[in-house]
Amino acid sequence: MNSSVKDKSGIKLAFAFIGVQFAISLLIGISTLVVFDRRMAEAALIGSMINVVASGYFAIVSLKLPKNASPGMILARFYVGEVGKFVIVVVCFAWVFKYLPELLQGRQAIILFVAFLIAQVAFVVAPLVLKEDFN
Repeated sequence: MNSSVKDKSGIKLAFAFIGVQFAISLLIGISTLVVFDRRMAEAALIGSMINVVASGYFAIVSLKLPKNASPGMILARFYVGEVGKFVIVVVCFAWVFKYLPELLQGRQAIILFVAFLIAQVAFVVAPLVLKEDFN
């Protein structure tokens, strides 16, 4: 298998992981709406989508590599992707704190952060869902 096919399958797999993470985010939002109310569902959806956006950025920056990228370049792109992911998370939460302060009151604040953390479960669930891609 040539490296360009291998690279494209890595990108495809990364975006499949992000797709699973997005689906989990939607399930979190819908289940929160069913169990609680609209405001709680908004907090859950926003919290989990922060994670999806940050993961998408990481995948694009870290895995879209030129052909024959050196190990140093690959490592540098992973560092840039990870730092960018962290910055996106910080900026998104700062935006929520500034423009959606009602989501930081009581149970909404808890669900916002819990949903953010649950969205990380996608990286545990995705290999089970996408097991044929790991062969």
